[in-house]
Amino acid sequence: MKILAVTGKFAEKEVRKHIKDVHIINVDIAAFITPSHLKDVNMNGYDLVLVPGLAKGDWRKLEEEKGVKIRLGSIHASDLGIVLQNIDQIELSHVIPACRLLNTSRAEENIKLVDSLDEYAFKIGDVKIGGNTRMKIVAEIVDATELDRDALISKIQYYEESGADIIDIGIPLEFSVVDLRKTVKTAVDFCNSPVSIDTFSRKGIQAGIEAGAEMVMSISSSNIDVIDSISDSAVVVVEKDLNFLHEIVEKVRSKTDRIIADCLLDPLNITESFIRYDNFRKIDPDTPLLLGAGNVTELSDADSIGINAILAFMAEEVNADLLFTTEASVKTKGAVKELKVASYMAKSSRIRNTPPKDMGIDLLVLKDKNILETCEPADYIEASTGEFVRDKAGDFRIWVHEDKIICSHKKLTVAGDNAKSIVDTIVSNGLVSRLDHAAYLGRELKKAEIALKLGKNYVQDFELDFGIYS
Repeated sequence: MKILAVTGKFAEKEVRKHIKDVHIINVDIAAFITPSHLKDVNMNGYDLVLVPGLAKGDWRKLEEEKGVKIRLGSIHASDLGIVLQNIDQIELSHVIPACRLLNTSRAEENIKLVDSLDEYAFKIGDVKIGGNTRMKIVAEIVDATELDRDALISKIQYYEESGADIIDIGIPLEFSVVDLRKTVKTAVDFCNSPVSIDTFSRKGIQAGIEAGAEMVMSISSSNIDVIDSISDSAVVVVEKDLNFLHEIVEKVRSKTDRIIADCLLDPLNITESFIRYDNFRKIDPDTPLLLGAGNVTELSDADSIGINAILAFMAEEVNADLLFTTEASVKTKGAVKELKVASYMAKSSRIRNTPPKDMGIDLLVLKDKNILETCEPADYIEASTGEFVRDKAGDFRIWVHEDKIICSHKKLTVAGDNAKSIVDTIVSNGLVSRLDHAAYLGRELKKAEIALKLGKNYVQDFELDFGIYS
């Protein structure tokens, strides 16, 4: 296939790294190219003309006029090579950039590949455990018996929407058996996923099983006798000493074949912990393994997203089968979803024997893989701060509450989850009379929106705190 790439002056050097035939349009930024720029371009002999991914216009009409296929290429010139390598695998579009099509296609392909794995040790409900399947995410609701019914259901729904495969009911040290039964029963009734119960208490384990829990955490040398009351439930055996762990696993095996081992991930000795998991695998290659990622994320003052990615990749290397986490603190909000994505990345990477990149799925949130092409303006003035003048229409107080941005004025309070809709509502209701005040509201509300999406604190008139990047 003979392909012509069209770009602007600024991206020419990068584009020529990936393709021989390039036509340069006399504009600095490639995204500003329109169909009118290509009216006189000679496309004879080409099977495909790639225009910049963000270029706007009626490319379908130009394609009909020229008699040559004209489609959107990548947004970033640096991604053009990946697009060209996969040009035969995707049907390019007149409106969707090729890189996004490729990402969608790759994501669907990798997810389908991982979900097709069907070699497993056993099932908990409909969830396949062990074998060669994707690591399953166990999401713990901490101190679940202390939540009221609505709060419990809300947490269950949130975890399931985040991708949890198993919902774990965490039981505090002091609890009422009546409350425990009620909590587990509510979870069983409202969960689309299997329900686990997490306690060392014998009476708690028994009550949880009676209420319908399909998995029991945690069995150890201290409560091994409780297995006599376990029938069909899956069992997680927890021990740091591998000899004890192997011994208890074999004892539990006399009661049930649905056994999961947990070698304990120690946040103070992470390397040693993974060596322990690897050694267990050498002793026992078949018993499913659970790894408590939440032990590290909850006890580290670092963003959970990168930690969860690394933990999942390492867990896949030691053949772990379940990843256990919680979102007990503000800093670990989103951890369930992060591990779910990481579990797909880890398994797909292993199957394909490639690094976990360019998969169409990723855990990039605050950083990008590429920088957009830009150019320095030929003529400009330095920005300066103007004098503050109060808007006679009134002031605003802005804050974030739960999942809403609140913007309060003496005449009206507006709530929403994005800056644009709130600004549009403020303008349509005549609550602002100065351009500089409107610009200020746009800035502050966008900061609030970013804080809301990232789970960060927002304080009006203060910059968002990005730690070492601030």
